[in-house]
Amino acid sequence: MADFDDITGWREELEAFEKTEKGRTFFSDGRKNYSKLTFEQEVRYAEELFRHEEIHEALKKSARFVKYLDDNPDFGQDDEGFWDLCPVEDSKKIAAFRRWYAMNLNIALGPSTFSAGKSLANDVANGALASLRSPEAEKLVRDEYSWIVAFPQEMR
Repeated sequence: MADFDDITGWREELEAFEKTEKGRTFFSDGRKNYSKLTFEQEVRYAEELFRHEEIHEALKKSARFVKYLDDNPDFGQDDEGFWDLCPVEDSKKIAAFRRWYAMNLNIALGPSTFSAGKSLANDVANGALASLRSPEAEKLVRDEYSWIVAFPQEMR
């Protein structure tokens, strides 16, 4: 497994990889070759979002905005102030980190890869879940993401 203790230079590493033929193939083929991740893989991704200050700060801003949208379902892109509140750069940072993380683990990156992990991280950041590894977190993933997340007992 890749070592994520020191992620210094992660953006540059991602940008360099994306410019190579191998990188272009990796990211374009992933959209058609991805498969279910395990609950553990999703949780490990979510844990990485909390481990590194730069990513954690972006996560907190992004999570707050998601909560704001959940609390204000009629507020949308066409409303005044939407783009002032929307943490666009933080969302881009999280999306780029997701790509870098998948690249380092050689996990095909489909449109929903790590969505359960991101959702768990948002809920923990917003206080809706106490922990990424709580029974409530597992239940949430089973209830809302079973179409993209496998659990060990299902893989036998």
